[in-house]
Amino acid sequence: MEEKRQVYSKIENGVMIITIDNPEMKNGLNWAGIEQLADCYEEMRDNKEIRVAVITGNEEYFYTGGRVDATVPGEQEKYANAIARVDALMAQNKTPMIAAVSGHCLKAGMGMIASCDFAVACEGVEFGFPEVRMGGVPMMVMVDTIDCMPRKRALEAYLTSWNFSAEDAYGMGLINRVVPREAFRETVSQFVRVFLDTHPALIEMTRRAYDAMKAMSDKKERTEFAMKMLRTEVLTTMAQIKTDYNV
Repeated sequence: MEEKRQVYSKIENGVMIITIDNPEMKNGLNWAGIEQLADCYEEMRDNKEIRVAVITGNEEYFYTGGRVDATVPGEQEKYANAIARVDALMAQNKTPMIAAVSGHCLKAGMGMIASCDFAVACEGVEFGFPEVRMGGVPMMVMVDTIDCMPRKRALEAYLTSWNFSAEDAYGMGLINRVVPREAFRETVSQFVRVFLDTHPALIEMTRRAYDAMKAMSDKKERTEFAMKMLRTEVLTTMAQIKTDYNV
């Protein structure tokens, strides 16, 4: 029997829209839903026509992480396999991503927005790490979010499990914009157009340079890396782009 659809996707004009819509689990995903999400990342990897992906949820929840019923025979193994697959594909992903947050974002949803290039949220949306309140520790989501927040704000979020507002998330640097619901779609579209209206090589090099230099603590090391990349890649690409666009 085919599993219930929990993640939907469509591709239009170079944009992949991924929608998590599983209200029965407050937009959490079981192993089948995580496999469906992995399928989306596989499509991003293989389809060169995709310039940017937008990931969103429904108006109640954005994404609230995985769900596993350990009492069901074979469920744990399927869940573990699905998690391993989606994690591997996310690590390989080179497609720019935008989180469009129109519902509350909790647990692994926090890691999802942290992994995206841009994130836009509606006013009134709440963010949070409820793991400690639920008797756990936000171990895996901490991997993606720990660099996004100042230490005291991060520990408050992790330890208290208190939800916080979209405005607070903006202040921490977790999201780029907080907008009224009526301006939400247009604001997301503005960020989408950044990737559609800019040469893909410039997008790729800028993202790659950022990731590389962020991992370097020494300014001299960053400067050496920047000069090497400038000489070996950036200037030649700029010359080619100038020819392509005839400007």
